[in-house]
Amino acid sequence: MLAFKCTKKVQDFLSIKASDLSDVSSNNTLLGAWYVNQIIINRRKVLVFMNEKTLLSFIVIGVKKSKMIKDDFAEIFLHHFFNFMKSMDFPLSKMGQMMDEYQDAQFCKTDSRQALGNLNDLAFLYEHMIYDHGSLESCDLNDVILKMNDVPQKNLRHKTSRQIAYELLSDPYLVM
Repeated sequence: MLAFKCTKKVQDFLSIKASDLSDVSSNNTLLGAWYVNQIIINRRKVLVFMNEKTLLSFIVIGVKKSKMIKDDFAEIFLHHFFNFMKSMDFPLSKMGQMMDEYQDAQFCKTDSRQALGNLNDLAFLYEHMIYDHGSLESCDLNDVILKMNDVPQKNLRHKTSRQIAYELLSDPYLVM
C-alpha cells in the first residue's frame, strides 16, 4: 500500500482532517512510505516527495487545489514516480513490482522528526537549485532532480539516495 506521510501544508492542501489520517502502520512495500511537503517557487505550488528508506526525492510542479482530490493525488504521484524511476534507470521488473504495491493509497501522520528534517532540507535545496539554474521557466527539472538524488548524505552513510535505492532494489536485506 502506498502511504503518504503528509505535512500540515499538504493536509490543508488536500483538505484532510487529522481524524482522516491513518495511524502509521508497518509498510511492507519495497520502498516504504513517502513523505510529502508543499513549497512555493515562482508563485507556483510544488510538491516535494521523499522516500523514507532511501531519501529518493522528486518534485511535482503546478498542481492546483481546485482540481485536487485524494484519488487524483495518488494518480499524480504514480505518474511522476514512474517517470522518475525511468529517468533513474531502475529495472523495469522492480518498477512493475512497485507499481503493483502502490495500487491503494493511504494518508498518514508524519512520525519521524529526522525524516521531516531531511524533507525540509531537500525542499530548501530544490528551491535554491532551481533558482540557480534560471528558475522554473528555464531550468531542466529532470536534471535538477537527478542531481539532487546524486548528492551524498550523512544520514545514508555518505552514499547517495540513488545508490541506496539500487542496493535496496537488488537485495532488500542489505539496506536499513
